[in-house]
Amino acid sequence: MSNNGTAESVYRAEPFFTKDQVAGMVMPEIMANIKDQYDRSDEIERKYDGIITDPEDEHEVKRRLLTVDLLMDQQTRLQEALDRKGRIRGGIEQYGQSSNGYHRQSFEDPMASQFLSPGDQFVRSNEYKRMKGGGLFNTNLHRNEFSVQMTQGTSLIGWSKLLQKTLVSVGSGQQLFSGSPFVPNDLQPGVLSILQREINVLDLIPTLTTESDVIEWVQETTFTNNAAMVAEATATTGTTGTKPESALSYAAQTTPVRTLAHWIPVTNKMLGDAPQIRGIINSRLLLGLQLALETQIVSGDGTGENFLGILNNNINVQALGTDNVLDAIFKGRTLVRVTGKARPSAVVMHPNNWQSARLARENSATGTLGGYLMGPPSMVGANTLWGLPVVESEAMPAGTALVGDFSMGCTLFDREQAVVRIGFVNDQFIRNIQTLLAELRAAFIVWRPTAFSKVTGVP
Repeated sequence: MSNNGTAESVYRAEPFFTKDQVAGMVMPEIMANIKDQYDRSDEIERKYDGIITDPEDEHEVKRRLLTVDLLMDQQTRLQEALDRKGRIRGGIEQYGQSSNGYHRQSFEDPMASQFLSPGDQFVRSNEYKRMKGGGLFNTNLHRNEFSVQMTQGTSLIGWSKLLQKTLVSVGSGQQLFSGSPFVPNDLQPGVLSILQREINVLDLIPTLTTESDVIEWVQETTFTNNAAMVAEATATTGTTGTKPESALSYAAQTTPVRTLAHWIPVTNKMLGDAPQIRGIINSRLLLGLQLALETQIVSGDGTGENFLGILNNNINVQALGTDNVLDAIFKGRTLVRVTGKARPSAVVMHPNNWQSARLARENSATGTLGGYLMGPPSMVGANTLWGLPVVESEAMPAGTALVGDFSMGCTLFDREQAVVRIGFVNDQFIRNIQTLLAELRAAFIVWRPTAFSKVTGVP
């Protein structure tokens, strides 16, 4: 075989995913994977001013772009399916009314159920409809224990990310989720007050799927760059002309998939009310999982079943010292660029610390306050600091700020196939109360700790 033939055989460009793997993905996963492929391609391209001179790097970029093409084809097919389903359902809503005024709807298509929320899938499952239709939720004489397996591709993580964009605060007569109203009993204004923190950090984290219980990966542990100019040898012995040796070592790592779960008690009457139970699953159960997941990603200590969060990895540390918080964060940003060889993408701060930074004024040392350092209160637009978006999160410990390359430095692996279960705990059987449980399984990896910097001592 010729040299050209050998090269073409070695560097035959093929996507990183097969068509079957891509066909099993849902829209949030496809979007995350497309972004990941572009980010990793950009990381390689930034090493070269023009043409890529390393054949392996050129080969990898081609593979990643082919992967993007494959993912975008599936994205187009899914969007067409969503549009088609929406048109069909709209027609059912408009023309499918019976003579008594009730709508006739059919959601038996398994493909359609892939695009339903977990709450919708639960209340439209055969198990739920059979028990509700048999009146089993209207009496405490039956032990109603069953679980509903979500359809292939359903991810509690993905659906919860969509949930946070539609979730609104709850008051009398308001909704928890689009199309999923609570049905409270004569609640007076102000009685129902749900206090919860906003979810933002998870938007920064790339999410991939896994079908394994353990993630095996490789971490670069040492890189000592001793590259230097070398003079020609002047003798055949000794050290003259000797070229320096650099050190590069890797270590195989394993990260287990962890289970995150919680449950809430619900009455039989609530179980019989499909819109209410759908709203509870979509909002309260999924939201609770997401809040705990966000905390684990940011500050998990790695002990027991906890993730090893970003702050507890061996990341860069920038002390506040005599700097103000704005200068210290910029220095932390520089550590990410210089030490981590990464591109900072966001700053994460506790709301109280961001308040202090945002309200900083000119000439505060002299007691004569001028304008706000970060612009007037009337300034519109997203919160930014040194050109980076600022994410406020109560998962972030007060007194510490985090700056890093979230798109390249870490990944959340979703184990998929979520399950919502119903059953009894202790003496709930005699109290007309049952337990509604939801769980997710995931693993979190920080590929490059030096791609992050934490700033300590933040006021």
